[in-house]
Amino acid sequence: MYRAGRFSSNAETGSVLIVSLVMLLLLSLIALAGMQTTIMQDRMAANMLDKDMAFEAAEAALREAEANLRTSVPFVFSGANGLYLVGASNRPDWPADTSDNGNSVITYSGSFPDVDAQPKYVVEQIDTIVPPGCDLSSYCEPVYYRVTGVGFGGSDTSAAVLTTVFRTK
Repeated sequence: MYRAGRFSSNAETGSVLIVSLVMLLLLSLIALAGMQTTIMQDRMAANMLDKDMAFEAAEAALREAEANLRTSVPFVFSGANGLYLVGASNRPDWPADTSDNGNSVITYSGSFPDVDAQPKYVVEQIDTIVPPGCDLSSYCEPVYYRVTGVGFGGSDTSAAVLTTVFRTK
């Protein structure tokens, strides 16, 4: 018999419990996927910051080398002081191994905070073109130099290698 405001006990099957548990499971899966995406984006942002720090450090090393070449051109390119002739076998091979110091390197004189290692650079004499008005009996500074710098980010796995060709006159 049916009374107002009451349902028959035969109509209650418990399906609301099952539906709500399935919905809770779906919401949990969506939340888990959102957390994984957020964690991945956080890692990507940290790697980009690390890469940018390495690039800026390498560029600072290049600018220092260029400033040094503007003020005084070195006379001896022996490899013993970070100065090499182009193609010298004892120079660092930074594209292959950023920890290679060759015969010697020049360390950046400034300071970069939060980097794994301070940037380094080498200067290579490319050509000794005799400028107009200069004879072979006197020293004429080389006109072109290749400057290669390596900078490091906050971890030992991030490094940037930059190369520029610099003309003194």
